[in-house]
Amino acid sequence: MTSTNINPEALWNFPCEYSVKAFGKTCDELKPTVCKIVERHTDKIHPDKISSKQSSKGGYTAITLKIIATSRAQLDCIDQDLKKCRLIAYVL
Repeated sequence: MTSTNINPEALWNFPCEYSVKAFGKTCDELKPTVCKIVERHTDKIHPDKISSKQSSKGGYTAITLKIIATSRAQLDCIDQDLKKCRLIAYVL
C-alpha cells in the first residue's frame, strides 16, 4: 500500500460557502453570541444567512450560519472559539 501525503487545503476549494453549526441550551444570548464569535473571523453575516431551530422539547437550539470560508485555518479558529464559549454545548 502506498502512503500519500495530502494537503488538507487541497481538499477544499476556497473560498467556498460553508455552514457553521452550533448547539446550546435555549437562551436569548445564544444566537447573538454565536454570530459575534463567527464574525470575529468573517465579514458581517447577513440575517438571511442565519437560521435557528429548537429541539422538540425546546431545551436546546441549533444555530446555523452560512459563511464564505477563506481557509482551513479560518474554520479551525471559528471552531476553537465556539468550543470555548460556555453557552455552546456542541459544534459541527
